[in-house]
Amino acid sequence: MGAHDLRIHPSVSARLVSIHGAQIREDSVFTNDRGEEKKGIRKNAEKALEKLRDILPLVLASDEVVLYVARCQSPVSAFEQITLGWYIYYVTGVVVVLTNRRLLHFDVTRSGDWKRMLRAVSWGDLEEAKITGWLSKNLALKYRSGRKAKYWKLSRQDGKKIKVLVEAIYAGGRESSSAQTMTSLCPQCRAELTPRVYDCAKCGFAFKDEKTMVRRSWLIPGGGYLYTRHWFLGIGDFLVEAYLLILVLTTVLIGAGVIVDTPREPGDEPLAGAAAWAAAAILAAVLGVEKVLTVHHCRRFIRDFMPKN
Repeated sequence: MGAHDLRIHPSVSARLVSIHGAQIREDSVFTNDRGEEKKGIRKNAEKALEKLRDILPLVLASDEVVLYVARCQSPVSAFEQITLGWYIYYVTGVVVVLTNRRLLHFDVTRSGDWKRMLRAVSWGDLEEAKITGWLSKNLALKYRSGRKAKYWKLSRQDGKKIKVLVEAIYAGGRESSSAQTMTSLCPQCRAELTPRVYDCAKCGFAFKDEKTMVRRSWLIPGGGYLYTRHWFLGIGDFLVEAYLLILVLTTVLIGAGVIVDTPREPGDEPLAGAAAWAAAAILAAVLGVEKVLTVHHCRRFIRDFMPKN
């Protein structure tokens, strides 16, 4: 296990201070990859630590100290990046806290406020941790379980500093756990959570669940996104799905002969009979794809353990 006085920069001695009740190595948290203290780094770190002041001291073990704090985006699949578009930046914001024992993952809003979603991995449960990328840096992780993950959109400065830290931590020795991967922790008691079990086994803290999300996604336009508190996606999805649903119902009624289609332009053939049923089937298929996409996105949100209240 890495000692709290782990030597990171050869020419800089360890300086341990307490900030908001958390033990901080100021010779590391506020310095660049060469061990030089920078005002910009200190300002960003202090802002992030302020936002985490209520949870970070509770998460840290008695012999655990913070070595660095960085803002980035949490791992996502290429499919999620494509289908969520620019909104991906709003739903994947995280602050990673590197300590002498673990990498801590805090989901945060655009303003840096903690969403009460927390993950952690011991350095010994990582087979590999390296910095990749050119302009924007990534922290690529390979867990001992065989899974891989990539934190992305790190600043160049953060990437360079984290590379130095990882090298120092690996050289200093690491402690592994039975998890062999990153695990989610209860925001109430910090106990390890069981994947897809949406109540904390230790304290009973409740999280949003997949069954409710799927039911609302299929029965209510935009219901899945609204359930997971993604209001912009929910409102947009509500408008799209409601419009598609109206079109499906209208073409079904036309096909059944209940109502008569009125051509929009003079000379156009009115929709009727088999053509109306075919149009209804196509529109229903489009609506179905939209529902499936909603469920896929919201399942990802739910499995990150979103507090119910």
